[in-house]
Amino acid sequence: MKTNVKKKIKISVFFAIIFVVLFLYVMSMIAPLAWGFITALKSQDDFRVNVLGLPEGNILNWKWSNFIGATSGFETQITIKGQGRYFVTFWPMLYNTLMYAIGSAAIRAIVPCVVGYVTAKFDYKFSKFINTLVLVLMTVPIVGSAPSEFQILQELQLYDTMIGNYIQKFNFLGMYYLVYYAAFKNMSNDFAEAAYVDGASEFRVMVQIIMPMIANIIGTVFLIHFIDFWNDYQTPLLYLPSYATLARGLFTLSRKQQGDFATVPYRMAGCLLLATPILILFLIFKEKLMGNLSMGGIKE
Repeated sequence: MKTNVKKKIKISVFFAIIFVVLFLYVMSMIAPLAWGFITALKSQDDFRVNVLGLPEGNILNWKWSNFIGATSGFETQITIKGQGRYFVTFWPMLYNTLMYAIGSAAIRAIVPCVVGYVTAKFDYKFSKFINTLVLVLMTVPIVGSAPSEFQILQELQLYDTMIGNYIQKFNFLGMYYLVYYAAFKNMSNDFAEAAYVDGASEFRVMVQIIMPMIANIIGTVFLIHFIDFWNDYQTPLLYLPSYATLARGLFTLSRKQQGDFATVPYRMAGCLLLATPILILFLIFKEKLMGNLSMGGIKE
């Protein structure tokens, strides 16, 4: 009896320590977000004398207008060959961001899925070569490819075009190929064989039967890539100079030195405007994307 009591006490202490560590980790993520939110609702004068506290006055008197005003701070100048220079504002940036993030994320989620399916279900020598290639390229870093990509896109007249950007994203290399490969390798062939008996083609089996079974994985990979591309400002700045995105606008906003947009509250409001769609997207799809992958329907 004493041994069992000691084990229970040790387990309780262990879980208490884990809980404290995880709680501190969660608070370290929430605290900066909360600070940024209350800072975005302050005036610059209030921020100077009250860095950590709530905004002055009641909640109706807080600077909610900072979020509306920050949208006009998302403004950057671009140059288009043959058309000259002009300024791009918030709403065109939002359109460019959706075009860039949704299209690129969809390609980066689907292409590794298709290649992973082919290499997992068809055991050819070339499939083994692809697996080895992915592992080698993940182990050996490739640097200095940007100048060559830049020159190739210019020669093919694909530079500064959304199609050229999509072609750049059209690859299967990386960790998510291995995730798809493992999922397909461990999947039963009973569904596919039943479809073959009914006369379904390989493409139909892959699209209508196999891919819906890993919809959670595809959706999770898409969401991860969407967040990455939504926050990416370097790639559009380098390869899509005519397609200003919100991340690029926020980068421009953070470098302004004059006016309201040079103040911390306005910059915090701009950061939250960029982060809000990602938070909403996660809250909507968190149950589906964080759920376990389950497959059923086979009768033995």
